[in-house]
Amino acid sequence: MKQSPPLLIVLLLSVFCFSKTYGQQSSVLEQYIQTGLNNNLVLQQQQLDLRKAQEAIRQSKALFYPTLQFNANYTRATGGRRIEFPVGDLMNPVFANLNQLNELVQPGAPDYPTNIENVNEQFLPDDFHETKLSFAYPLFNSDLKYNRQIKEQVYQSKSAQKEAYEHELRYQITEAYLQYLQALESEKIWQNSRSVLNELRRFNESLVKNNVATRDVVATADYELSKADNEIFKLRSSQNTARAYFNFLINRDLQSEVTVDTALLRAQAAAYQPSALIQNALANRHEFEVLRAGMNAAETDVRRNDANRKIPDFYVGGEAGFQGFGYKFNGEQSYALARVGMTYDIFDAGLRKSKTEEARLEAEKIRTQFADAQQQIALQVTQAWNDFEAARNTFATAQTGLKAAEETFRIVNNKYRANQALLIEFLDAQNRVTTARLQQSLAWSDVLVKEAALRRAAGM
Repeated sequence: MKQSPPLLIVLLLSVFCFSKTYGQQSSVLEQYIQTGLNNNLVLQQQQLDLRKAQEAIRQSKALFYPTLQFNANYTRATGGRRIEFPVGDLMNPVFANLNQLNELVQPGAPDYPTNIENVNEQFLPDDFHETKLSFAYPLFNSDLKYNRQIKEQVYQSKSAQKEAYEHELRYQITEAYLQYLQALESEKIWQNSRSVLNELRRFNESLVKNNVATRDVVATADYELSKADNEIFKLRSSQNTARAYFNFLINRDLQSEVTVDTALLRAQAAAYQPSALIQNALANRHEFEVLRAGMNAAETDVRRNDANRKIPDFYVGGEAGFQGFGYKFNGEQSYALARVGMTYDIFDAGLRKSKTEEARLEAEKIRTQFADAQQQIALQVTQAWNDFEAARNTFATAQTGLKAAEETFRIVNNKYRANQALLIEFLDAQNRVTTARLQQSLAWSDVLVKEAALRRAAGM
């Protein structure tokens, strides 16, 4: 049984193929890609999401530290509920009798007061203030630890999503740029065909002047020229559309000029091994990082809920300050207190247990998604490689067809000038050359686009 190569070797080989291919990539296109990455509005939104996730991590870390607060309030109140207590009606007769007894037993002794008023006090405190410093510190809280870990895993997920979008945007910009170059190349082919038709028209005019042919050969050449002009007009419209779409992808004005690097259309495509591409995709596709981060967050949530079921939370706190009637700061109004606490849910009707099971099911769901993504991406790479190989085969066929068409046109052209071939034969041969050149150009452009799609699928 043949042993598969180690993963590290496969990755190194795929990276070598990747660097070899990208070594021929246009610096012009790379600059446009960087412009697109810097200007893309979706990426800017994702960057803001990343910054928000970073702030969430900072907030989760801040919860581990003690908090110190200063609070001051002053209350003025009137009306509301009141409490009435007849303390005067109760105590004044008692004190009067005591005074009479004291006078008999001990003449000249101090008298008890007999003018005590009844109490009529409102519940709302009036002219009351409280000014204090309070602190709290969580000695142990399992939520804080796992909450920080979940926030960090959410950040990893968002970062991987951003990288995945950048990878996709690179492909879209590359594809749009190649399509724009292809439209320019097609126009060049038709311009060349038009030059041939112009030469044919001049030759036909000379035949008419020398009474070798009738005027219809010139009219036929004019008609063929008008068809070429129509094709050129349509191609220029396609160029404008392709340029607008390309500028849209890099977030520029739709009518901005695009620097042309036609050498990119003549770059050599690299050879790829499907197994190496699949291994590279499974190791480097950012979608897997998103799923891993989500799975880790779900597993952390399982541990958090499980810990909450078993371990109580402990905290310490306290406060010191002044409180009382009248805005004063003296010994009578000063106070201080300290507290140590523990919280533990003795009974919650199975709420924590249910939350733990819910988090465990979410983790299992993401594991299933991860396995499904592996199969889908392996299939995606395989399809992209087959499309790439088919495009290369189509290009080889187009090359063969172009050589045959050019050879046929060379022969027919010589025969026509020697008056041994009909005009329709000449036009047919010339149209075949134009068509073959267009097919070859389109086929090679398709090879480059399919190669870019293959690199995208392989995570390169």
